[in-house]
Amino acid sequence: MNRKRLILGVIVAVAAAAGAYISLRGPVLPVAVVEVTRRDVAEYVAEDAKTRLHDEYTIDMPVPGTVERITLEVGAEVTKGAVLARVDPHDLERQIEAGEALIEQARARITGVDVSKPKEEQIRSAELRVAESRDAAAIARKELEAAQINRTTAEQNYHRIRSMYQGGIASEADYEEAERKYRTLTQDLERLKLAVQVAEKNQERAQLSLRELVGSMDDNEYLRDVQQAEIQRLESELEILRGDLSKTEIRAPVDSVVLEKYIEDSRVLQPGTPLMRLGDLTTIEIESDILSEEVTRIAVGDPVEISGKALGNRALTGEVSRIYPSGFKKISALGIEQQRVKILVGFDNGEVHLRPGTSVDIRVITERHENAVAVPERATFKLDDGWAVFRVNSGRAKLAPVTIGLKNDEWAEIVEGLAPGDVIITERKNELGDGVRIDPVPLKNNGE
Repeated sequence: MNRKRLILGVIVAVAAAAGAYISLRGPVLPVAVVEVTRRDVAEYVAEDAKTRLHDEYTIDMPVPGTVERITLEVGAEVTKGAVLARVDPHDLERQIEAGEALIEQARARITGVDVSKPKEEQIRSAELRVAESRDAAAIARKELEAAQINRTTAEQNYHRIRSMYQGGIASEADYEEAERKYRTLTQDLERLKLAVQVAEKNQERAQLSLRELVGSMDDNEYLRDVQQAEIQRLESELEILRGDLSKTEIRAPVDSVVLEKYIEDSRVLQPGTPLMRLGDLTTIEIESDILSEEVTRIAVGDPVEISGKALGNRALTGEVSRIYPSGFKKISALGIEQQRVKILVGFDNGEVHLRPGTSVDIRVITERHENAVAVPERATFKLDDGWAVFRVNSGRAKLAPVTIGLKNDEWAEIVEGLAPGDVIITERKNELGDGVRIDPVPLKNNGE
């Protein structure tokens, strides 16, 4: 019995001594640690973004008439030259047939007709036609001059709006309206040029007719000249009509996809009325709105990492192709007003085939250091006016001031204070301090 009590007493004494020893040394704090290594470290600007098309085309009504029902649906892919819509050609075809018949009649008269001497009322009527045709030609020329001025003004406005649009100042709607007006006035100018030709031919015909009456009607050359002038007038009108007929099949200017339809059912429309909007998928790019305080770090040509759900496990690379010159205000998801600047990113869409409006995530790499001494960013913390980490030293945490270079959400470059092979603590705990005893637990994959 005494021996058992003696053994128990020894055990209690040893336990008490051990407890006292542990109490004196302090508790052991389990911590995650990692070895300092070398790796590439980059600073970047991360932001949400979306894809868009660089080249878009608004397809307008080319001539007045009835457009047939447009069967193409939004999203349909079309090849260059494919028929997008048709304008009913019936009226134009009948006008062309009538004009061709009149030309044949005029050619038949050129063979010669015995014309009687003119009567007084015929001469007065011919003189009146000369005056009317002269006035009509003058009016046509004035309309042409006005159209030339309007077209020049529209052209200047179009180039000005295009520059503003490319600079992010003007809206897409303003740009498309300026372009539409410029094209419409250009078409009007061409029509008026032909109209002047027609009016001048009418004047020439009236003058020749008057000369025919007052001159020797026995000379059939006058009649031939009159009929030839009539033929030229009719041919000018036919040139206009045939040009309009060739435009009744509206074709795609490039390989593209239908982005939007403005007209569905058949209806009578005027020239310049928008029918649909096309986009060239080979010109897809990425746009992103960057905070104004961060965009100063970005330059054209900076590399860009592209990721997101639409890409799955794929990661694309691109580069900044444009930074808009002016910023704009935008309300964030939290309702905060922010000043942002739009940038564009070019990339190769040949393999992934992203569609316009697809959401992606981008990282614009503003600076990169290769093979830098690096630690996980979460291991660093502010210390006075600098930075520090906790290094593992003989089972204890050792405060180590460091100088940090590049830094992102994952990694921090260590310029001074650590060397590859040093072991540091990767997590901050309230109990952690300089000299605290620790139980290191190494992380896998070097903290990644």
